[in-house]
Amino acid sequence: MNKTLLVVALLSGIAVAGQASATDPVPPDVKSDYSISQDAFAEGMDSGSGNFMQNCMPCHGMEGKGDGPLSEDLGEGIRPRNLTDAAILSTRTDEFLFKVIKNGGKSVGLNENMPDWGYAFDDAAIKNLVKYIRTELCKCKYNGG
Repeated sequence: MNKTLLVVALLSGIAVAGQASATDPVPPDVKSDYSISQDAFAEGMDSGSGNFMQNCMPCHGMEGKGDGPLSEDLGEGIRPRNLTDAAILSTRTDEFLFKVIKNGGKSVGLNENMPDWGYAFDDAAIKNLVKYIRTELCKCKYNGG
C-alpha cells in the first residue's frame, strides 16, 4: 500500500512539473527549435547522429550549419564550422576530420574552442561521427584538393 502511494505521488509530481515547464515562457534569446528527436538515438551511443545531436549540435546546430544555440558564445569573431559546406569539407580527409574530433581544433591549427572529444568517444564512435558528417551533413567526399 505504501509503495502504491509513493508511486502515485512521484508520478503526480512528474506530471505537474512537466505541465509547469511546458507553460513557462521561453526567454526571447533562446531558440525553441532545438528539440532532439529520439530517432537520433535509435542506434545507441555509437550512432553518429546520436552523438552529433547530443554533443556537437549545441555549437554546430541541428543541421550542422554552425548555428547552434551556443554558436554565438565562443568569442568575438569565432563561429563553429558549417559542416554542410561541401566546398570546404571536400578538401578535408576523413583522417583530418577524425583528428579534429578526437584531439580538438588546436591539434590541426584550428581554433581551440573546438574541444577534443577523445576522452568521451572511442575511435569507432568518432569514425561514425565522420561518416555522419560526410553522408548526412555535407553530403560530400574528400576530393583530394
